[in-house]
Amino acid sequence: MIDEIARNREELRALCRRFHVRRLDLFGSAARGDFDPEHSDIDFLVATESPVSDAEADALIAMHARLAALPNKYADRLEGAYIDRKSLKRFEPGQRFLTVECETPLRWKAHETSWLIERCGLRESGIALLGPDPRSLIDPISAEELRDAARQRVREWATWAADPHDPEWLPPRSHQAYVVETMCRAQYTLAYGELVSKRKAKEWAISALPEPWRGLVENVVQRRADPTPDETTVESVLCFVQWVAAEGEAFAASQSAASTDRST
Repeated sequence: MIDEIARNREELRALCRRFHVRRLDLFGSAARGDFDPEHSDIDFLVATESPVSDAEADALIAMHARLAALPNKYADRLEGAYIDRKSLKRFEPGQRFLTVECETPLRWKAHETSWLIERCGLRESGIALLGPDPRSLIDPISAEELRDAARQRVREWATWAADPHDPEWLPPRSHQAYVVETMCRAQYTLAYGELVSKRKAKEWAISALPEPWRGLVENVVQRRADPTPDETTVESVLCFVQWVAAEGEAFAASQSAASTDRST
């Protein structure tokens, strides 16, 4: 847990009680111990007893707007959601929950595949700041479910890489590092059916991936703190996304073939 949250844990609990929140969980890098104060977001989840009402939503949206305006470097780097306990138990794509993302106001949003991955991270490495262990709130997520989710997310990334909707976003070296680290993590999940930190996935990729991807990972991620635009590596980063997507499809095909062989 990051120091700022550890030091203010009791104040956070008091704030939760003030807003009648009984369960607050921290997950992601802030819980795992690989938090980067300059770049990481703070991931959280509030498990509510019942679905959030319209009146409660209005109050929460106003509260998050006030939080985002605070003179704190993490004020607009919150990512999380308010999910009722029944819906939290088992992931169903397409359900809408109050959700906040980095530099984006709290709003209603449909949760798709990425949120199965988020729930897995919460269940496996989340920290309960208030309430029970996250494992008691979320059903186990199988390796195959996690692989399928990672494969779908990588497909979405590959679609974006084929035609980036915001080409001005990618040139900064820090943004390229984010893409590469995300792909390393997805590739690890596809290979092992586990969710690990970006740091561990990056280290694995540098030791395990073939060239030219190993060199690309090593070169790009060491510049993750550098916002300088660098057009020379953009094409390679986009090609890496496409390669990871192709590897995911090839793995799925091999698993399907193996399953067919076993059944005959």
